[in-house]
Amino acid sequence: MSWNQPTITGWTARISNDLSSVTLIDPSHIARATLRPGPGDEFTAHFSRLTRESLAERIDRYGAALRKGVPASLELADGTTGAVTDQMAGRMRRKYKRAEVTLSGRVYTLRHTSGRKATAERDGALLAELVRGRGRRSVSVTRTTHAHTDHLDELILTLFEKVVVPGRSGAVDEFVSSLSGV
Repeated sequence: MSWNQPTITGWTARISNDLSSVTLIDPSHIARATLRPGPGDEFTAHFSRLTRESLAERIDRYGAALRKGVPASLELADGTTGAVTDQMAGRMRRKYKRAEVTLSGRVYTLRHTSGRKATAERDGALLAELVRGRGRRSVSVTRTTHAHTDHLDELILTLFEKVVVPGRSGAVDEFVSSLSGV
Protein backbone atom coordinates (compact mmCIF):
# COMPACT_ATOMS: atom_id res chain seq x y z
CA MET A 1 0.00 0.00 0.00
CA SER A 2 1.30 3.45 -0.90
CA TRP A 3 1.54 6.18 1.75
CA ASN A 4 -0.80 8.43 -0.25
CA GLN A 5 -3.70 5.98 -0.39
CA PRO A 6 -6.87 7.21 1.37
CA THR A 7 -7.40 6.57 5.07
CA ILE A 8 -10.36 4.49 6.23
CA THR A 9 -12.42 7.69 6.29
CA GLY A 10 -11.31 8.78 2.80
CA TRP A 11 -8.75 11.48 3.64
CA THR A 12 -5.51 11.70 1.65
CA ALA A 13 -2.18 13.54 1.75
CA ARG A 14 -0.35 14.90 -1.30
CA ILE A 15 3.08 16.47 -1.44
CA SER A 16 3.68 19.40 -3.78
CA ASN A 17 5.94 18.94 -6.81
CA ASP A 18 8.67 21.09 -5.28
CA LEU A 19 8.49 19.08 -2.00
CA SER A 20 7.76 22.26 -0.02
CA SER A 21 4.34 21.37 1.43
CA VAL A 22 1.92 18.53 2.10
CA THR A 23 -1.77 19.13 1.45
CA LEU A 24 -4.38 17.22 3.46
CA ILE A 25 -7.48 16.50 1.38
CA ASP A 26 -10.92 15.44 2.67
CA PRO A 27 -13.08 12.67 1.13
CA SER A 28 -14.85 15.16 -1.17
CA HIS A 29 -11.43 16.09 -2.66
CA ILE A 30 -11.29 19.55 -1.03
CA ALA A 31 -7.92 20.72 0.30
CA ARG A 32 -8.47 21.35 4.02
CA ALA A 33 -4.96 22.14 5.24
CA THR A 34 -1.35 22.64 4.20
CA LEU A 35 1.63 21.49 6.24
CA ARG A 36 4.92 23.36 5.77
CA PRO A 37 8.26 22.66 7.46
CA GLY A 38 9.76 25.41 9.61
CA PRO A 39 11.64 28.33 8.02
CA GLY A 40 14.85 27.15 6.38
CA ASP A 41 13.87 23.50 6.80
CA GLU A 42 12.57 20.88 4.37
CA PHE A 43 10.70 17.60 4.44
CA THR A 44 12.70 14.46 4.72
CA ALA A 45 11.54 10.92 3.92
CA HIS A 46 10.67 8.02 6.16
CA PHE A 47 13.47 5.45 6.07
CA SER A 48 15.86 8.08 4.76
CA ARG A 49 18.91 5.90 5.37
CA LEU A 50 18.49 4.39 1.91
CA THR A 51 21.16 6.04 -0.24
CA ARG A 52 20.34 4.48 -3.57
CA GLU A 53 17.24 6.66 -4.01
CA SER A 54 16.95 10.44 -4.25
CA LEU A 55 14.94 12.34 -1.64
CA ALA A 56 12.06 12.79 -4.11
CA GLU A 57 12.02 9.03 -4.84
CA ARG A 58 12.05 8.14 -1.13
CA ILE A 59 9.21 10.60 -0.38
CA ASP A 60 7.19 9.25 -3.29
CA ARG A 61 7.71 5.70 -2.06
CA TYR A 62 7.53 6.03 1.74
CA GLY A 63 5.97 9.42 2.40
CA ALA A 64 7.03 12.86 3.54
CA ALA A 65 8.31 13.19 7.09
CA LEU A 66 9.05 16.17 9.27
CA ARG A 67 12.56 16.60 10.58
CA LYS A 68 12.50 15.39 14.19
CA GLY A 69 12.38 18.14 16.78
CA VAL A 70 11.90 20.98 14.27
CA PRO A 71 8.53 22.81 14.51
CA ALA A 72 6.37 23.00 11.40
CA SER A 73 3.22 24.97 10.62
CA LEU A 74 -0.21 23.67 9.67
CA GLU A 75 -2.51 26.12 7.93
CA LEU A 76 -6.20 25.39 7.53
CA ALA A 77 -8.10 26.50 4.41
CA ASP A 78 -9.71 29.33 6.42
CA GLY A 79 -6.28 30.77 7.32
CA THR A 80 -6.08 29.43 10.87
CA THR A 81 -2.56 28.25 11.67
CA GLY A 82 -1.19 25.85 14.22
CA ALA A 83 2.11 24.38 15.33
CA VAL A 84 3.26 20.80 14.70
CA THR A 85 6.25 19.17 16.42
CA ASP A 86 7.39 15.61 15.86
CA GLN A 87 9.39 14.65 18.97
CA MET A 88 11.80 16.57 21.14
CA ALA A 89 15.22 17.16 19.59
CA GLY A 90 18.09 15.01 20.81
CA ARG A 91 16.00 12.68 22.95
CA MET A 92 16.19 8.90 22.59
CA ARG A 93 13.51 7.57 24.94
CA ARG A 94 10.19 6.71 23.31
CA LYS A 95 8.23 8.92 25.72
CA TYR A 96 9.96 12.01 24.26
CA LYS A 97 9.14 11.03 20.69
CA ARG A 98 5.52 12.14 20.91
CA ALA A 99 4.12 14.39 18.22
CA GLU A 100 2.02 17.40 19.19
CA VAL A 101 -0.31 19.63 17.22
CA THR A 102 -1.84 22.80 18.65
CA LEU A 103 -4.67 24.12 16.50
CA SER A 104 -7.95 25.99 17.03
CA GLY A 105 -7.75 25.78 20.81
CA ARG A 106 -7.16 22.03 20.79
CA VAL A 107 -4.04 20.06 21.61
CA TYR A 108 -3.53 16.76 19.80
CA THR A 109 -0.84 14.31 20.89
CA LEU A 110 0.44 11.16 19.24
CA ARG A 111 2.13 8.97 21.87
CA HIS A 112 4.24 6.15 20.44
CA THR A 113 3.71 3.07 22.59
CA SER A 114 5.95 0.62 20.72
CA GLY A 115 7.97 0.30 17.56
CA ARG A 116 4.75 0.08 15.52
CA LYS A 117 1.93 1.44 17.70
CA ALA A 118 0.71 4.80 18.96
CA THR A 119 -2.29 6.43 20.60
CA ALA A 120 -3.80 9.70 19.40
CA GLU A 121 -5.29 12.03 21.99
CA ARG A 122 -7.37 15.20 21.79
CA ASP A 123 -6.95 17.44 24.85
CA GLY A 124 -5.74 14.45 26.87
CA ALA A 125 -8.64 12.12 25.96
CA LEU A 126 -8.07 9.01 23.85
CA LEU A 127 -9.17 9.61 20.27
CA ALA A 128 -7.72 6.64 18.35
CA GLU A 129 -5.13 3.88 18.28
CA LEU A 130 -2.86 3.62 15.25
CA VAL A 131 -0.79 0.61 14.20
CA ARG A 132 1.78 0.64 11.41
CA GLY A 133 1.93 -2.52 9.31
CA ARG A 134 4.52 -5.22 9.85
CA GLY A 135 7.75 -5.08 7.96
CA ARG A 136 10.79 -2.85 8.25
CA ARG A 137 9.57 -0.24 5.78
CA SER A 138 5.82 -0.60 6.00
CA VAL A 139 3.84 2.64 5.57
CA SER A 140 0.35 1.19 5.84
CA VAL A 141 -1.52 2.20 9.00
CA THR A 142 -4.67 0.79 10.57
CA ARG A 143 -6.75 2.89 12.91
CA THR A 144 -9.22 2.09 15.66
CA THR A 145 -11.24 5.18 16.62
CA HIS A 146 -12.46 5.44 20.23
CA ALA A 147 -14.35 8.75 20.17
CA HIS A 148 -16.59 10.78 17.89
CA THR A 149 -14.49 12.74 15.38
CA ASP A 150 -15.19 15.96 13.49
CA HIS A 151 -13.40 17.36 10.41
CA LEU A 152 -10.55 18.82 12.46
CA ASP A 153 -10.01 15.52 14.28
CA GLU A 154 -9.95 13.63 10.96
CA LEU A 155 -7.47 16.12 9.53
CA ILE A 156 -5.11 15.64 12.46
CA LEU A 157 -5.51 11.85 12.43
CA THR A 158 -4.62 11.91 8.73
CA LEU A 159 -1.53 13.97 9.55
CA PHE A 160 -0.58 11.40 12.19
CA GLU A 161 -1.17 8.48 9.79
CA LYS A 162 0.52 9.92 6.71
CA VAL A 163 3.30 12.24 7.87
CA VAL A 164 4.18 11.44 11.48
CA VAL A 165 3.48 7.66 11.18
CA PRO A 166 2.90 5.68 14.40
CA GLY A 167 5.62 3.81 16.22
CA ARG A 168 9.12 4.72 17.28
CA SER A 169 11.91 2.55 18.58
CA GLY A 170 13.12 3.00 22.13
CA ALA A 171 16.54 4.08 23.42
CA VAL A 172 17.99 0.57 23.69
CA ASP A 173 16.98 -0.31 20.12
CA GLU A 174 18.43 2.97 18.79
CA PHE A 175 21.68 2.41 20.70
CA VAL A 176 22.09 -1.15 19.39
CA SER A 177 21.22 0.01 15.84
CA SER A 178 23.83 2.77 16.03
CA LEU A 179 26.47 0.22 17.14
CA SER A 180 25.62 -2.11 14.26
CA GLY A 181 26.41 0.67 11.77
CA VAL A 182 29.95 1.07 13.09
